[in-house]
Amino acid sequence: MAFDDVGARRFRPRAEGGDPWRGDERHRAMAEALNRYGLWDHLPAELRESAMTEVATGCYPLHLDLLEELAEGGVERFLRELAPALARYGVVLEIETVPDADDYTVSINGIRCVVARPEDWEGGDPWALSTVRPLAVVNQLLAAAGRSALRAHTLCAGGNEGLVFLMDPRAAEAMRASGLFPEHEVPALADGE
Repeated sequence: MAFDDVGARRFRPRAEGGDPWRGDERHRAMAEALNRYGLWDHLPAELRESAMTEVATGCYPLHLDLLEELAEGGVERFLRELAPALARYGVVLEIETVPDADDYTVSINGIRCVVARPEDWEGGDPWALSTVRPLAVVNQLLAAAGRSALRAHTLCAGGNEGLVFLMDPRAAEAMRASGLFPEHEVPALADGE
């Protein structure tokens, strides 16, 4: 998951001829906005500065780690992995699978969350739904805790390459407003159906 470390060097586009692209004023402005909205607040000071510098010079701003597949019973495990990051923002998770004859249902802090139901497999994207639904409950809990503006956002929700980020929605909007990324590269707020 992408909330606790910077990890490997971020993707950097290359200009024609193979020379590293240096970024421009849009990248610098976006890096300042992302810093202002706390995207790197969880990092030690030297890593925050490094992350901001990378983005200002053209690197993709988000560390990319894979989400687990959730539609086949992995929600409890996934949320337990997410729990330490959420606890820092006042959300202590209590998760359990709820017996249900047809649906895959979990209880998240007493909130019943249908992760997947049989009709989801009839035309929609059940993998994306099973990722976003529990994260939408997490966002409800974060909002109720009121200690932070952070919310769960996803990229490629539901696929093996799916990602989740705890970030201020204004950081995602700054990425979108920069015009530097296609929409599929900007994290989407996990807001249910």
